[in-house]
Amino acid sequence: MRTISCTLLVLSATLVTARLLAQDTTTAGRLPPATVPGGVYDKPGLTGLGARTSIGGYAEAHIRHERIDGVTTETTFEAKRFNLFTSTRVSDFVRIAAELEFEEGGDEVRLEFAAIDVAVHPALAFRAGMILSPLGRFNLSHDSPRNEFTDRPRVSTEILGVALSEAGAGILGLFGVGRASRLTYELYAVNGFHDGLITNSPEGTRIPLGRRNFSDNNNSPAFVGRVAYSPRRGVEAGISAHHGAYNVYRVDGIKVDERRNLSILVADVEVTAAGFRMVGEAATAKIDIPSGLQGLYASRQRGLYVELLRPFGHGWVRTMPQSNFAAKIRIDVVDFDVALPGDSERQVTLGLNFRPTSESVIKLDYVRGWSRDRFNNRADIARFLMSIATYF
Repeated sequence: MRTISCTLLVLSATLVTARLLAQDTTTAGRLPPATVPGGVYDKPGLTGLGARTSIGGYAEAHIRHERIDGVTTETTFEAKRFNLFTSTRVSDFVRIAAELEFEEGGDEVRLEFAAIDVAVHPALAFRAGMILSPLGRFNLSHDSPRNEFTDRPRVSTEILGVALSEAGAGILGLFGVGRASRLTYELYAVNGFHDGLITNSPEGTRIPLGRRNFSDNNNSPAFVGRVAYSPRRGVEAGISAHHGAYNVYRVDGIKVDERRNLSILVADVEVTAAGFRMVGEAATAKIDIPSGLQGLYASRQRGLYVELLRPFGHGWVRTMPQSNFAAKIRIDVVDFDVALPGDSERQVTLGLNFRPTSESVIKLDYVRGWSRDRFNNRADIARFLMSIATYF
């Protein structure tokens, strides 16, 4: 009943909004709004193929050297990612877009995004398919040529499961507020996570192991959404949440287990001022753990990252007049079990970037950090990373 009530509420609100917006036909037929730069339809690599379809992609390669407690554990070259994306204008109101990712030299191939959009108005568009869940800003815009660091933030990959793709349907839109401000939103019903976040994880609760629930394991939709406010270009604050059951608790209408929920709350921020750009996200997760596994698996997790970037040297390379450099620093904190003193990670990354153009980047990163296992044993980590990424 709760699921039916929520669905009816969303549909009712949508129909009322659609009737109000239908009175304004001057802006109808535009692309669904970009809730964050570098989202679906505003990728710089998209090139037109005739009147309807555009295609593009990006590639990324790594050089990695890692030492843990003074012992070299990794020295390697990686063909990290090769992504292809396409979008098609079916009509003035209907678009379809997709992104296919080849990772680790082709060892893993997956459909990261594939959705149909019906744009009624900039303030209301319908989306259905394989979506990028609006759980934090980074998941919506995580392309390697846009990301300033070789590795993605630890909270994004280890708590939120970026890149987090889920089958679902919902609405998104953008409202102008005053002359320069805007409010964006995305709201979807999705399949959610499955119990692999516990059953596939001998190290303790690991939420990303519950991803890829392509056929809803419990026939109970989860809900994910994000609302963000931007007073001006380069400044934005957002809040997002994901909530739903992850276990099978009913079979053929018969209760076989207690319903256990996974709830995630994320706050994100971007500030550009005085030549600096600062972005960050903080996340907290609550997981209902079976009584027999409490103490062995975490019921609460949290993490955050904050990064600061300072571009400089625009046009210093005379043969590349659009080029620039950037100094950067990022702090990562992840706590896999709030109830324990261990099972956590901390690290600081310093680095330098060179961009021949805005669409390509060479990154140099030096990482120092430490991790603690569930018994609070410490391991010191040092990494040297170099990567190159570009749209095409």
